[in-house]
Amino acid sequence: MVQAIESRNITEGSSTQTTLKILQTLPTLIILEYDLLPDTNPGANGNFAAIWQNTNNIPFNQKPDATVPIPGASQHGQFEFPVDLTRNNYIVGYAVGPELAAPSQKYGNICSTEFIAMAPKLGQLEENEVAKAEPSSAFFSNLTVGIVTSDLVSVKYEVPINCRPADNKAWLGLFRGDASYNSPPEKAVAISSNDDSGFMTIRNKMIFDKKYTIALFMSGWSETTRIQTRMAATTWFKA
Repeated sequence: MVQAIESRNITEGSSTQTTLKILQTLPTLIILEYDLLPDTNPGANGNFAAIWQNTNNIPFNQKPDATVPIPGASQHGQFEFPVDLTRNNYIVGYAVGPELAAPSQKYGNICSTEFIAMAPKLGQLEENEVAKAEPSSAFFSNLTVGIVTSDLVSVKYEVPINCRPADNKAWLGLFRGDASYNSPPEKAVAISSNDDSGFMTIRNKMIFDKKYTIALFMSGWSETTRIQTRMAATTWFKA
């Protein structure tokens, strides 16, 4: 007999995110590293990074100054971009899938960002001298579990500022056990709002004392099929 659970706040569980970190800042070069979700294959999934001269938000439909593909199957690596930090601010975005077609935002698969502020003092550095990076201004898409009952779980999603998840066909998947890039979730729901953060409810019969994982996918929703390679963040809980 399946045992139902009482309504309660979730205190167990943790989140995993697609993250960016600045490794080195030079007047004309920045080097960053990425850490991805377990089992992802960035080369096969069309992952890329992009950079804009901009304030601390991604201009989602504007052509970036440069892009770099993320090759191979490793979940950890580095990339670099040429910059002029004596004149401009920059924002870097990491995308967990390829560019999207209209009416989605072209760069709507960007889930993580890192802002690098203009620093005129870098112009005083001598050749090959390294400047210490400023405190991180990073953002990583995230999920936070709220309430679970025997019939549903509530969850808060967060994506980059000005990202429009409904237009981009973003969605959430509920898996029993760990999230998967191949096996379908037990329940899938589209994000119906274009707010860059909000609460959603996933209705599903929960089994007592079982682990569940919720995954955020930046795009790929349809009523009949879902693209599971665009996973940006997960959070797990035990019912």
